[in-house]
Amino acid sequence: MFEKILAGMEGIEIEKDIPSLRDAFKSSFNIGTSVPVYDLTKPNFETELIKKHFNTVVAENCCKMMNVYKGPDNFFWDEADLFFTFARDNNLRARWHNFVWHGQCAPWLFYKDPSKVDMKAFFEGKVPQEDFASPEQVEKRVQTWIQAVCDRYRGRIVSYDVVNEVISDKNFALRTREDHSYWKEVMGPDYVEKAFRWAREADPNAELVINDYNLETIAEKRQAEYDFVKDLLSKKVPVTAVGLQGHINMQTSKIDFIEETIEKYASLGVNVLITELDVSFFEHDDKSPLVLSEENLNKQADFYYELFECFKRQNKKGNLSDVILWGVSDYTSWKNHFPVPGRGDAPLLFGKDGKAKPAFKRILETL
Repeated sequence: MFEKILAGMEGIEIEKDIPSLRDAFKSSFNIGTSVPVYDLTKPNFETELIKKHFNTVVAENCCKMMNVYKGPDNFFWDEADLFFTFARDNNLRARWHNFVWHGQCAPWLFYKDPSKVDMKAFFEGKVPQEDFASPEQVEKRVQTWIQAVCDRYRGRIVSYDVVNEVISDKNFALRTREDHSYWKEVMGPDYVEKAFRWAREADPNAELVINDYNLETIAEKRQAEYDFVKDLLSKKVPVTAVGLQGHINMQTSKIDFIEETIEKYASLGVNVLITELDVSFFEHDDKSPLVLSEENLNKQADFYYELFECFKRQNKKGNLSDVILWGVSDYTSWKNHFPVPGRGDAPLLFGKDGKAKPAFKRILETL
């Protein structure tokens, strides 16, 4: 799979004579991107875009639990090491994504006997209660996971997504197995609190983030997360930032609502990061064909302009420190295949040809 992707990237060159985003926004917020592992295995145009334009990176997949924590005392570090070597060699700030998430977790971690994992039952939410490990077993395994990561990379990570996507879109409470999550059921409702405390013990200095999607688009979910974080802070849980993923679209997403969201969380005394930004051409599951017309590209550019004006205002108020795009270019964006497989999309600042899109040029006009 990687070979096919990399083969398609051969011969594409970046524009070397355009301004660097990193330099352009250096007096405002940090600007970064997620990095797929294949951008690290063989130099390509996306590798060059990262080095020219961004000062912060986060691994797209290779640092997630399923890809690293393979079993009790069994860690696969090769790809994560490759990511942190790339960050160090190119003087890039690095984020960790993530410690606790229902998606791409390690199914064995929840089982009494890790050698008897039923993957089909796990992902269908049908694991029998009697197969679960005890809360104490799972806690020990999670604490081992967090400690192992911090022992290996402490000092090289500026912020961790400690927990990711814990609030349900259905009832705006902590997720349960109906939302594909076993964390609350197995560890209890205080699993988020414990994860943050263990992360702070393991790394006393890095920023600790609670990260989620749709906070900037759904009022009920935004309020639920606000109430949850407020409660955590009242218990002296070391949450230092809220991450707004920022998977938004230029059809229905509203700049005013996004700005209100940043200010709402900042009012709790925490920092806000935009952690996974992309601006889709489509509403969520619209099956219309992708039309990269000049009109649509300019519409996206105008949206990005207003969005970055908002980010600059919030940074000036001390509310927002980082803007991380989820992907380097449209060529490898996950939105090409989700939520409508094969539909395609063009949500980022650089096109499939590696060239800056109108949105790139428009955000520079905010300076």
